[in-house]
Amino acid sequence: MAILNSTACKSSYGRLTYIFNQSAHNTSKTNHRVLACSGTNINMLHTPNGHLSTLQSGAYLEKQFHQSLKRAYNPKRKYQAQSIIISFSSEEFDTSDLKRQATQAMQLVEGYVHQHFSDAQSVSCVQCDGDGGKLHVHLLINTVKTNGKTVPTNRFSVYRMRRNFNEYLERNFQLVTGREWSNSFNKASTRKDAKTIITRSSWEEQLKQTINQVKQEVRNVVDFINRLSTKGIQIKERGKKKQWTYTQIIPDKNGKPKLHRVRAYYQRKDKAGHVLSTRGLGQAYTRQGLDNYWRQQLEKEQEITPVKSHYRKEVKTNDRKDVQTEREELIKIRTLARDAQAAANERQRRIQLNLQKSRSADAEERKQRTQPQTGSATSRRRDQSRSKSISKQQRYAETTQRRVKKQQERAKRTNGKDVGPDL
Repeated sequence: MAILNSTACKSSYGRLTYIFNQSAHNTSKTNHRVLACSGTNINMLHTPNGHLSTLQSGAYLEKQFHQSLKRAYNPKRKYQAQSIIISFSSEEFDTSDLKRQATQAMQLVEGYVHQHFSDAQSVSCVQCDGDGGKLHVHLLINTVKTNGKTVPTNRFSVYRMRRNFNEYLERNFQLVTGREWSNSFNKASTRKDAKTIITRSSWEEQLKQTINQVKQEVRNVVDFINRLSTKGIQIKERGKKKQWTYTQIIPDKNGKPKLHRVRAYYQRKDKAGHVLSTRGLGQAYTRQGLDNYWRQQLEKEQEITPVKSHYRKEVKTNDRKDVQTEREELIKIRTLARDAQAAANERQRRIQLNLQKSRSADAEERKQRTQPQTGSATSRRRDQSRSKSISKQQRYAETTQRRVKKQQERAKRTNGKDVGPDL
């Protein structure tokens, strides 16, 4: 299977001169730097007989790349080209016949480029001067098309290009080389320890089992947290509601320690209050759920277990005595409880009576204090009215006497006629 490497380049000139204008790095298999080359949407140097020359000028090719860059919306863009290296394995090309295999490798890469990058400028060359001695292809793609538009960066994703290139080899490798191509990743055998590798789901199930075991052994939160910490499980509180998150460090598939975390319980809701999703171990593993569990266990322990009924022949004398003793003790306990309750009720009743008496005494005292004041005010009003009537009678009598005197004086002046009584 071919290995593919993708790197963004800030300078296309440096990469082109590195590919074409340097001597061979390793001459154990060949003294030539370039075994074959090709290009799309670009002019390249040819030999006198019309074939592409393996001796190309990096400056000449970079000048054509730069002309496309000038047409871009941002001519001063940071990355100018994408450098891709495709290295073939010894099973694909064993380098026994470099000339023929270099031509075949060039043909495969050209077909891949025409299928996926036909709208961009590109230059490719085959080399075999690396330290590993593998046949590999340098592919340099201009990130700006000849019309000034840029190539989307997602087309240079390593995973995407590797998948596309493997699919192309699967369809065309046998047509070009006459040999069958097989993807070595498909032959990979499963790991022997695959079942023992701890995944997230298996860790959560194991965590639930541990929590269920520990919560049966303790009766409060403090002991619960301390017992889990001895097993390497930590509890962290988050948010204002102090919701729990369980964390534990366990080795991954490579043996390296990895932190696993999971919420006790969480619900994501919209503005209307509708539940959108639910996460976590469950409500039983929250602090409130554990408190409810321990309270229920305590209530069960405090409940008096009912006495089992036995047949007369099956019950022994000692067992009968024990049952009778338990019943008598139970009756005594209930009697004491009733007496204590009655005494408490009697004390409460006496307190209420004393309180009522004190309230009535206070009311009577206030009434007595207000009565003298009311009587004196009434007598004063009566005396005032009596004095007013006496003075009025006196004024009336005086007025009457004055009238009589005036009549007598008038009568004397008229010779004693119409003389009234002498009052």
